[in-house]
Parts: sequence; C-alpha cells; structure tokens
Amino acid sequence: MARTHYKFVAVVVMFILALPALAQNPVAGQITAVKGKVSLIRGQNVPALLHQRDQVQTGDAILTDAKSSATMRFPDGSTIRIFPNSHVELHSEHGKWREFFHVLLGNVRVQIEKLSGRPNPKVVTTPTAIIAVRGTIFAVAAAQNGDTQVGVEKGLVAVASQLHPEQEVLVESGQEVWLRNGKDLSQPQRMQRAMPGLKGSGSSGIGMRGSGGGGTNRPTGRGRRGP
Repeated sequence: MARTHYKFVAVVVMFILALPALAQNPVAGQITAVKGKVSLIRGQNVPALLHQRDQVQTGDAILTDAKSSATMRFPDGSTIRIFPNSHVELHSEHGKWREFFHVLLGNVRVQIEKLSGRPNPKVVTTPTAIIAVRGTIFAVAAAQNGDTQVGVEKGLVAVASQLHPEQEVLVESGQEVWLRNGKDLSQPQRMQRAMPGLKGSGSSGIGMRGSGGGGTNRPTGRGRRGP
C-alpha cells in the first residue's frame, strides 16, 4: 500500500513539474497541407519532417526548400500558407503587439478570419516590419537583406517599421508597401506584381526571386519609396 502511494505521489510531482513546459509551448495550429519536404525545428531537437495533420506549437520554426510548401490552420480559422524557400516562426500572442507569426525569410499568404463578425487583432512581423491586421487577406515577402514587401488582397493592414512602430501606414485592398532595410517605409501604391497566393493586379509573378526554386531571395517589383 505504501509503495502504491509513493508511486502515485511521484506521478503527481512529475506532472506538476511538467506544467510550466506545457504552458510555455501550447498547440498553436495544425498543418493542413504539405508539398515536398518541410522541416520543423522545435527547441534544440533535430529537425523533423512535417506531415499533414501534424500539430505545431508556439516557438516552433518551419523551413521550406526550393520545392516545398505548407499550409497551417489556427483554432480561430485563420490560415497561413508558407511558400518555397521560407523560414518562419510561431510566436505567442501575449505582449504588446499580439504577435503570433514571424517571417524571417521568404513568402507567406495570411488569411485572418474575424471572430463572429468582430475584428480579430493579430500581428505578423519580419526582422524589419510590423504588420497589424484585424481580419484580412495579405502577403508578406522578407528578403535576406532585410527588405520587406506587404501586399493586400482584401481588407486593411497597418504596416510600420520595427525601428519606428509609431509611424505606420494603412495599406488597402490592391495596394502594396515596401520597407527597404535602412530606409523609410514607402507610401502605399497600387500592386505592381501579384505576390504568391494573392489575386493582385499585374502579372502572376512572385514577390521574391527564387521563391519557386533557387535564386537569391530578394524582392522583385519596385515599390515607391517614402519621402
């Protein structure tokens, strides 16, 4: 009887000790589609291949190669499609900006669903930009040199630089904005070239050279720079 009691106490203690780790890395979403080899990096673990229906957690990093892509769905119905040659991270929505997704490199298409018709504030970031949304469809392209391009298909997006978050511009449907590394944020202009996954104006090009295979991962198109 004493041994059984000891085992029960040991299990309870182990569960309590594990609670902080569980709280720090909650399930963030689920992979709904995978094409090619998509890698998941979780903490200090060895990279593993992602498959359809796999769950992803806050803190996970996802990498695609020149021939792979993935789509993930979040509990509120929002989706993100990750295009080839991309590196992204899932963040917690706690804190000042409610940042939930960080694009280190490459192209993504983001669709944020409203909550029962009400705004659903979320923030996507790149190394140089902050993109705030409340329910919209938009694309983000982040280059190795720090350049960021944001294009909007539907809704309204507020974009600011990481250095000057108080100086934001509003980007409407069919518009794009650029943040060149080390320079001011451009003013919104009509989308010159359709970004991956968007029904934008212009040709069916891509926002980053090499996002379909190889290349240097630098934005194409020429956004008008700010004053």
